[in-house]
Amino acid sequence: MNVPLSKLVANRSNPRRVKPERDAHRKLVASIRAHGLLEPLVVRPENGHYRVIAGNRRLEALRAVHPTDDFEVPCVVRKVEAEEAEELSVTENFTREAMHPLDEAEAFARMASIDRKGVNAIAADFGVSEGYVRQRMKLAGLCEMVKAAYRANEIDTATAEAFAAVPVQRQEELWKETGGQPRHAQHVRNLIEDTWIDAKLALFDVESLPASAVSRDLFRECVLVERKAFMEAQAEALLAEKAKLAEDGWAEVVIGERGDVQSRLYSMSEAEPDLTKAEQKKLETLEAKRRKLEESEDEEAATARLDAIEEEAEAILRKAEGKYDEATKCRATVFLVVSPEGGVERHYRVPRPGPKERKGKGGGVGPVAEGPPPPPTADHLSDRQRAATYTHEAIAVREAVLGSPLVRKRLIVLALHDRVRTDAISVRRDANATTLHAESSETIKSETFATLRKRRNEIDPFKGKEHVEEDEAYRALGKLPEKALDTLIAALTADILSGHGQRETPLLKTLAEELKVSIRKHWTPDADWLSGYQKIQLADLIGTLKGKVYGGAALSRKKSELVEELAALFSQAAAAPGGFDDPKLAERVNRWVPHDPK
Repeated sequence: MNVPLSKLVANRSNPRRVKPERDAHRKLVASIRAHGLLEPLVVRPENGHYRVIAGNRRLEALRAVHPTDDFEVPCVVRKVEAEEAEELSVTENFTREAMHPLDEAEAFARMASIDRKGVNAIAADFGVSEGYVRQRMKLAGLCEMVKAAYRANEIDTATAEAFAAVPVQRQEELWKETGGQPRHAQHVRNLIEDTWIDAKLALFDVESLPASAVSRDLFRECVLVERKAFMEAQAEALLAEKAKLAEDGWAEVVIGERGDVQSRLYSMSEAEPDLTKAEQKKLETLEAKRRKLEESEDEEAATARLDAIEEEAEAILRKAEGKYDEATKCRATVFLVVSPEGGVERHYRVPRPGPKERKGKGGGVGPVAEGPPPPPTADHLSDRQRAATYTHEAIAVREAVLGSPLVRKRLIVLALHDRVRTDAISVRRDANATTLHAESSETIKSETFATLRKRRNEIDPFKGKEHVEEDEAYRALGKLPEKALDTLIAALTADILSGHGQRETPLLKTLAEELKVSIRKHWTPDADWLSGYQKIQLADLIGTLKGKVYGGAALSRKKSELVEELAALFSQAAAAPGGFDDPKLAERVNRWVPHDPK
């Protein structure tokens, strides 16, 4: 039907808010003047007038061509609801001259929120991909100041998309940081990277973070995480990774920025991955081919084939990356190098072999590369283990000394004589390494030491006092019965014995042999002490106690499992040796002490 121009009303919810270029409008006016309206408008009745659903640009051009309101315009009348009319309007605009991306964005967003249409339904309606719809809807989330600049062509689509990658509050901050004049999209992204980090660098599950800390950049197809939240979660993930690597048997794990760790990193050699025999043979074959090609006269052909060989060798090594044998792990350091952007690089390093002198066949002497040292055994103790072990030995000797008056007299002479150079005797408590370590260390839980403290405190007149002047102390001792004084002398004489935390003390060893002291009667290795071992050492100890087969199988297990098994074994053997099915095993367990070669 024909409708008078005066009865036609433009669509107030026209999704095309950014007007087309004036040149396009002039061309449409010229076409209508020359050929008339080639396609009718689509309208819906509304309060005695007709609301244009599809054809707002044509209506504007018709009014330029026909200034009088009585001109009749060909129209197709649709009696539809407002929601359906809007959808028809969007479709019509979409299929004609390209709409401004922001107009599309807001139209799609309205259809999703008002009509409850899903992304897949909107995409199907307009014949575009779901990704396209999501990208456009993301633009609808731009802050108002960015939208205004985008509509006014003050920023391009790429720059608008860069803003849309982060929440509205951050967009507003970015707009202020650029002074309202972002130079280009990369300028905005550079500013974003100061406060947001690409989630692909995360070692943690991004879904575990609050929604406010995560933003999806649909245009670059990446997920961004707010920097503070990223770094906190990444730090926790690094600690968990460090624990996991220690469980797997690595000797040391170092976490740090490159500047802090690079001196150590570069002073060590790359660890050789654990290659299968087939992989090793393949690499040897490739190396032989490489050497042969390097001798070839056809340099151009050889270069292409050399590149192919290099790529094949690198593929084999990449496949083996992260796979190392236990002998390598037990002497290697894993560096987790953290970049300023939050990413983490892994480097597996071993100490460089040092040169050693060896005589040649002709009698000459020269340096040769020293091979990797043998793996540590259960007799190789960490500093913490060594200190705990020697402290327990000293405490056991102290108790034995209390039962030998003759030994005590000798010790008193050693302490008082001005010609004796002492190493294991410390008259002053503030220099007594054994007492201080036993009282302050969490690794020393000795019932023997507690008993010795109790005996001394029962008769010590100076218990609980920081310092006592010598004349006051003498008068206090004068009040003690002679028997009590003898007992106090015995306790104090035993207490002057002090071991060296990092090495065996000759006097203590002599006393232990003379008094037939068994350290294992006073000390049972527990989980805390055993955790000072590397995994390969725990496997060695299991093999020593239970047999080599058990030790070999232990290498495939976690370190914590081996610590738990050995702690239970030592505890059970100490409490009820008769409860073992294998009496010899109980005997080996209760007799075992480390013989530290250091």
